[in-house]
Amino acid sequence: MEFQKHTINKDVPIPLYYQVKQIILDEINNEGVRAGDAIPTEKAFCDIYGISRTTIRQAISELVNEGYLYRVKSKGTFVSQPKAKTDLVNMYDGYNMEIFNMAMTPSTQAIELTLVKANSEQARALEINEGDNVIYLLRHRYADGMAMGYVESYYKYPLCDILLKEDESALNTTSIYEILGRNKSSKIHKISKTIEAVGATEAEAKFLNIKKGNPLNMCTNICYSAETGEPILYEILKYRGDKNKFSIEINID
Repeated sequence: MEFQKHTINKDVPIPLYYQVKQIILDEINNEGVRAGDAIPTEKAFCDIYGISRTTIRQAISELVNEGYLYRVKSKGTFVSQPKAKTDLVNMYDGYNMEIFNMAMTPSTQAIELTLVKANSEQARALEINEGDNVIYLLRHRYADGMAMGYVESYYKYPLCDILLKEDESALNTTSIYEILGRNKSSKIHKISKTIEAVGATEAEAKFLNIKKGNPLNMCTNICYSAETGEPILYEILKYRGDKNKFSIEINID
């Protein structure tokens, strides 16, 4: 690590803690320090830059809160594993590619596939009657075996019954959109997305190995048929807020 090559400019109106924060981020982004590496102690930073420990602590605390660093009691402060950046335009292949780019192996496990009765929320999204049958699919997502999030999906029945004919291995390795696309009526051509931050429930926290109430990134999708334009899929994707971030690219002519 080369923190000594950086300098703090005390003659500009940029807060000192923010300058320190940007220096640490620069070293992380340029791989001067990698995931799992310890950063210098607060005292060492004070000696390098000649500023107060309070200023250093503020910079480090913000980076911990933002997920770039993590603290281990009596051991120090370390660089976190980079967040998986999921492409909002391609939630499935985009996620896998980002995990691959992080030199990690993505995997998906289908946990449950069954018919259930739609509740009021699912019925409203799919424009059906409450109590109508829908296909429910629960999948868990991993990176190098570490739980990253899960996807709960509700498909209009019987329009999407092609899923019930797939074996578990296909559900683990094949894009659901690709499977649905084999039938014209269930092929998806439009997706409406809503993104928000939520706190992890007790069950979610247990699965993801985090504390109850920790932030999750939640994306809610309503997907529409290419043939009829009707909603045929309602799904809720939840990912660890400290391990994932969403991105989208917009081109303006």
